[in-house]
Amino acid sequence: MPVKKNFEYSSESDLKNLIKSGLLKCAVIFGDEHFMIKRFISNIVSMVEICPEFNISRFEGEAKMQSVYDAVTAFPMMSDKRVVILRDFAVDKAPQAETEKLISAINDMPDTTVFVLWFETVEISAKKPGDKATALFNAVAKANGNIFNICRKSSSEIIKLLQSGAAKRKCRLDASVARYIIETCSDDLGTLVNELEKLCFYVKEGGKITNATVDKVCSRSTEASVYNVSKSLLSGNLKAANKLIDGLCFMNVDIALILNILSSSYIDMARAFAIKNQGKRIDDYARQLGYYNNAFRLTDAERNIRKLDENKILKSLECLADCDKKVKSSRADSRALLEKAMVELYMIAKGN
Repeated sequence: MPVKKNFEYSSESDLKNLIKSGLLKCAVIFGDEHFMIKRFISNIVSMVEICPEFNISRFEGEAKMQSVYDAVTAFPMMSDKRVVILRDFAVDKAPQAETEKLISAINDMPDTTVFVLWFETVEISAKKPGDKATALFNAVAKANGNIFNICRKSSSEIIKLLQSGAAKRKCRLDASVARYIIETCSDDLGTLVNELEKLCFYVKEGGKITNATVDKVCSRSTEASVYNVSKSLLSGNLKAANKLIDGLCFMNVDIALILNILSSSYIDMARAFAIKNQGKRIDDYARQLGYYNNAFRLTDAERNIRKLDENKILKSLECLADCDKKVKSSRADSRALLEKAMVELYMIAKGN
């Protein structure tokens, strides 16, 4: 018989407040925003200020649950609390006896313990966690604990975080420039924080970060570079497109990967064209199509298709599909095949 779900997911702000107030007790943390989760784990560990060597215990999923039980039920040494972190417990594959021992630890933990079950590489579905995970989550909920699903942030949320980060470093950053940083570098928070550090160091306190600063200081992602290839082809600048390919090849980026990303940019255009053709708004469909925090790809695609019609888009996709097939199956030089396809894409965009 399936286990009933009688728990609710707590919010990221709830987790922040519980850590800040020192009231966090038992928690399950999972999700695809790995940078933020690692930061939260670090903050949780920092809740132990006295004798951390005795009052902080870390376990991997393959550990014996009796050892975890002993750590969870132990009292802190010369401190008001101890923290126990269990990472990647294989909830669906673990023997029933081990799962039961883990649930016993949750049931028997004293108020002085903060116990965190962190799923980093073990995947948990928020919508359908499965019977074993649900039983574990229910045990946490009954122990007045919390279950946190930390999801990837939207582009608007990331823009606000970047602006806030710049303000804390006493630098100025407009929303449009923050968006350009995401487009240029990555939508990964860890990468963006590193790039923001570089930018603020470059402009110095009181300085303003601009698009030109981003171009000068930041490491452009492969994806961003390839998307600029498609923009150059559509704008009729074949020379600029080839220069970008030269740079990517100099960095030893695989031609198959370049072709894959280039194809994705044209697929974005096809989707944007279909949405626009129905008289719908791009923003309404971005999340449904999986563009969680990179919806700008569709809005950029919408701008790119102004000179394209349905026939040109279909021809471009056929050209890319043919090139992909040849790269994967023939002995011909892959770069030569890609450059030939780029000339064809350029000619299609021009209407020749």
